[in-house]
Amino acid sequence: MNVLFKKKKGAMIVFMAPVMILFSLIIVIPLLQSAVMSFTEWDGVNKAVFNGLDNYKKLFKSRDLSVSVRNSILYSVVLTIYQVGFGTFFAYVFSNFEYRTKGFFKNVYFFPVLLSASVVAQLWISIYHGDFGLINQLAKMAGGEWQQNWLNEPVKGIIAIVLAEAWKGMGYHMLIIYAAMRNVPRVYYEAAYIDGASKGQQFFNITLPLTIPTIKVCVVMCITYGFRAFEMIFLMTGGGPGNFSHTLPIMMYKALFNLQKYGYGSAIAVVIVVFCVGLMLLINKLTARFDEQY
Repeated sequence: MNVLFKKKKGAMIVFMAPVMILFSLIIVIPLLQSAVMSFTEWDGVNKAVFNGLDNYKKLFKSRDLSVSVRNSILYSVVLTIYQVGFGTFFAYVFSNFEYRTKGFFKNVYFFPVLLSASVVAQLWISIYHGDFGLINQLAKMAGGEWQQNWLNEPVKGIIAIVLAEAWKGMGYHMLIIYAAMRNVPRVYYEAAYIDGASKGQQFFNITLPLTIPTIKVCVVMCITYGFRAFEMIFLMTGGGPGNFSHTLPIMMYKALFNLQKYGYGSAIAVVIVVFCVGLMLLINKLTARFDEQY
């Protein structure tokens, strides 16, 4: 790569320039503007006034912050376990077992990815409804008096939302991991079969080690998404009732569009970026040993 870069440095710069310019315009410059704005008090109309670290002090003293961070962590953990766990399981089944309805089930599991967030939110609101929701109606048909108001409770509410989100996106991660598993050379399995290795031994000694780098990418995507999740929460509960389902993006939205405190909202945005980048670097550091090439 270094030799190629030295020989074709001009051509590589020319080809990379449009992407880097576009990335700077869409990501880097707005991020820097938000960082600068986070040190000001601005209502979107009058001139911005520099106020130092006041926005950050206000944020870290806010009672909503601890709830938002807790919900974001819970969101990330459940999302990762569901999407990566089930995604890996179904990817393994589809790549190692042959049966007639295989294509049908692959499409079924991927289909929710194609649905819009608003459609999925409305579907799961109906399922979770306290009076006529599917879950409570099934419990009633079973002869029990057990009923839950799923979306109106502190911890159950955020878990209910993340399960809807996880159901929607699981097929995406399944497809990525499935592609990685199909890319494992079949000769490894043939050699293991000749040596008498069982399906379980083949999975833990061949499939998993060779797909770990791809699985790690999915884990990073799920965890960082948990700290920037917005659409499903906003559509299903709006962050309420109270602050029960608040997350950092919900706090940012309300600061920007409900309170017109653009400096405060920008400070929250900076904290979200720091959280996501920090988590990504930490995960990469902890899982560096899995990047070994076989």
